[in-house]
Amino acid sequence: MRRPLLSLLLLAALTACSRDGGTGASPTTVPTGTAAADAQADADPPVAAGSCAAGPSTLKIPTSDGISLEADLTTTGKSAGPAVVLLHMVPPSNDRKNFPAAFVSALVAKGISVLNVDRRGAGGSGGVAKDAYLGSKTALDAKAAIDFLGAHACAFDRARIGIVGASNGSTTTLDYTVSAASPPRALVFLTGGTYTEAQTKLADQRTKLDPIPILFVYSTDESAWSKGFSTGASPKWVFKEYAGGDHGTRMFTAVPESINDVASFLATSL
Repeated sequence: MRRPLLSLLLLAALTACSRDGGTGASPTTVPTGTAAADAQADADPPVAAGSCAAGPSTLKIPTSDGISLEADLTTTGKSAGPAVVLLHMVPPSNDRKNFPAAFVSALVAKGISVLNVDRRGAGGSGGVAKDAYLGSKTALDAKAAIDFLGAHACAFDRARIGIVGASNGSTTTLDYTVSAASPPRALVFLTGGTYTEAQTKLADQRTKLDPIPILFVYSTDESAWSKGFSTGASPKWVFKEYAGGDHGTRMFTAVPESINDVASFLATSL
């Protein structure tokens, strides 16, 4: 081969190599199943969902096991702010309508957006109700809700998301919190009980739970479970007892001042 032609071929090869990093592959292609691919996936921003306009909207949220959850999202209209996920009492006999509009309004008035979710098997959501509180899937509804908020057009601050679990909504709340790589910023157990610990013993998870502000809300008539954690409690935990209170979301009707108490706790904690 003549020397000038050889030089041109070598130059072309070196130019191509510099473009593709020396592998001959496209610079945007990363082999799947590798650490590099995982890093690239983590770096890709999530697809934004919905609008950040202030006010309520009804929407569907997919779970990692293929269930579609129905929910109401009420936003403050401001991006990068805090949010709270509401988990109602035991499905299917209860749904997101358990939470009174006055409670949602109190949170929004304090600058907190609200995602009120029908747990699986309840209201407009698919799935089997029992899976919401017993077995290996109990954390998935909360995970889906928080993942949705993280991908929303409002760009909610994932470090400022709280969960309110009413009655055995506290089961999902606890199971998700101890399993999450980045747990919620604050929790409310709205009349928790032994059902809260169906899968997870709270006392066994103190290392993860002690740094989290937790509000235990309960009536005098069903105070035993909540007050059982008051001795030796984390300084971040608050215990609020109401004489004449009621169970779960019915507390808000029986003792209307509890609405502001819970909303104020979340506003301070988030």
